[in-house]
Amino acid sequence: MTLARRYVGVSGLILRALALPVRGLARALGLATAPTRDERTLAAEWFEFEGRPVSVVIPTRGRTEELRQAVASIRATTPREMVQIIVVDDASPSEHRARLAELDDVEVVYGETNLGRAGNANRGLARADPTRDVVLLDAGTIVTGLWLPALQRTAHAAPDVGIVGAKLLYPDGRIQHAGVQRNLRAPDQFDHRFHFRPTAYGPANVTEPRLAVTGACMYIKREVLERIGSLDPDYAVGYEDVDLCLRAWRAGFRVLYCPAAELYHLESGSPGTVSGERERASQERFWGRWGEALDGRVVRNEEGCLRLVYVLEDTGIGGGARVVFEHCNRLAARGHDVQLFALGPAPDWFELRVPVRTFSDYEALTSELEGLDAIKVATWWNTAAPVWRASVVRGVPVYFVQDVETSYYPDNEAMEAHILASYRPEFHFLTTSGWLRERLGELGVGASVVAPGIDLGTYGPREAVARRPDQMLALGRSNPLKNLPLTLAAHQALPEPRPQLRLFGIEPELGRAPDVVYEFKPSDERVNELYNEAAVFLQTSTHEGFCLPALEAMAAGAAVVCTDAHGNRDYCSDGVNCLMPEPDVPSVTQALQRVLDDPELRERLGDQARRTAQAYGWEKITDQLEAFYTKIADGRTGAPLPPDAPLGDGSEARGAAGDGSAAGGSDGSGLASLRAR
Repeated sequence: MTLARRYVGVSGLILRALALPVRGLARALGLATAPTRDERTLAAEWFEFEGRPVSVVIPTRGRTEELRQAVASIRATTPREMVQIIVVDDASPSEHRARLAELDDVEVVYGETNLGRAGNANRGLARADPTRDVVLLDAGTIVTGLWLPALQRTAHAAPDVGIVGAKLLYPDGRIQHAGVQRNLRAPDQFDHRFHFRPTAYGPANVTEPRLAVTGACMYIKREVLERIGSLDPDYAVGYEDVDLCLRAWRAGFRVLYCPAAELYHLESGSPGTVSGERERASQERFWGRWGEALDGRVVRNEEGCLRLVYVLEDTGIGGGARVVFEHCNRLAARGHDVQLFALGPAPDWFELRVPVRTFSDYEALTSELEGLDAIKVATWWNTAAPVWRASVVRGVPVYFVQDVETSYYPDNEAMEAHILASYRPEFHFLTTSGWLRERLGELGVGASVVAPGIDLGTYGPREAVARRPDQMLALGRSNPLKNLPLTLAAHQALPEPRPQLRLFGIEPELGRAPDVVYEFKPSDERVNELYNEAAVFLQTSTHEGFCLPALEAMAAGAAVVCTDAHGNRDYCSDGVNCLMPEPDVPSVTQALQRVLDDPELRERLGDQARRTAQAYGWEKITDQLEAFYTKIADGRTGAPLPPDAPLGDGSEARGAAGDGSAAGGSDGSGLASLRAR
């Protein structure tokens, strides 16, 4: 089973993808509500009562046969009275112009001089009914099904939606266009998202904002044309559609991609490699106009310090939120201008020393965020859309990925599609472990690695606290990924007299098992005492993006027994600084018994563990974090810089601990278990 499962059909996908009970998702995507039925069915019903006539403008030059197919497909799929078709000929040879005259129920505009696509399209836009929205359509397209209702309903879902693009398919069914993005291999060019993917690919079936959409099928609301004008005729070949979309974004309109509108585009799947003079001239014009706006963004304050805004959905107790708060505090302590934007209030469980802005919903948050010249950091998949949208015109977007969050929604294909779609290549990606960097690489994006840090002043050996051979320690969480049942079962499988198992966390009801004591909301200092008291710290997670508690226990010199949880491979070395048994009761119990029965093994593992943890002190980690953001600021770019060697991949720790060979290896085999959930 692949990480991004294929959908059985677009209808089922749209139903599931848009009917999500996630706070703020509909607003983040610019949708008024989350539909509970098939998107195309909803579009058809909406169009029946709310549909409005449009003008379809088709620029052409010598493509008469393709044009006939395009016109026929429009007439076959739309009410005749709802669509004015305007064919605009760009000074074709006479034999082609004669064939155009044979078209029925089509208005033909004959251009006497060749103006190129943009100038020719403008002839049609000028002829269109001034009260109607316009669809700009390529002569080589064949529209299908409810393409127009889907485009129009999406365009009128909110007043600030200005332009909507469709999913374009090659004749063999592969995706040719699902929105426009920067080409990361050639940043002076643009590419189509999900190019060559199958049409049922889940993330390609999520309605989302895009930097731009192709002019091969572009629904343009009348208000956009009145506000920003038509296409720039000085683009001879190419870039005119991206230019129009960027002008729309700058004017306060959003550009959306609508996968429910599917068209076939009769274009070769093998693009040419030679650019002519006209293409190069258009490219030079585009970057002369937009280069500074896209790649010259200033994200420092007047004093030259970094300006950063972290965006967090929930400020409640959690390891991921804690890492974000540490980032904020430690970067601010170095003089940088740091804020936190959140839907929740300032945390009452962590001393956060930066300004916190609280918003009622993502719409309000995005509105405030998009006016800032800052590095804007998404911290959870549902914050990615607001951060990206707020960075189209100003600022630079960063995606801090502490886990590939599909693991939190097992067997939910719709959520998986939304999460994977959130990994837009326009982001600069920061993640916490080498394993996560590999997984993001499989999804087509590069990431730099900066691990979570440890406050070595808080977590470390305490001479006044004695180790207790009768004491085991574990995190008490009900999250299925933590796999607490394995911890409890392995503890119960130990022979009598078994040590007491002490759990800590925020769920005291989990401490009702025999020989179990639960510490509710202990302070950091108390947690360190527990690490120092325990003969062994046990972590049996099936998956972690990093797994910080095990590293904190190492800092205190505890003997650690942990299963391979993927993200802990950067610092765990089986038999060197911990034991990493297979994730089953006999194996974990045997590993626990080895540690409990062998004081010398406990001491040796604890000594190596302390050495490992030293590489993760917050000062070193903040150096790496600051270097990552400084690189972005100095690059002054809205396009991601290619990541170099990871800024902090745990290699120093593995070198201190041993050869770094964790159980399960690092070949990505652990992804199979994550995928299977």
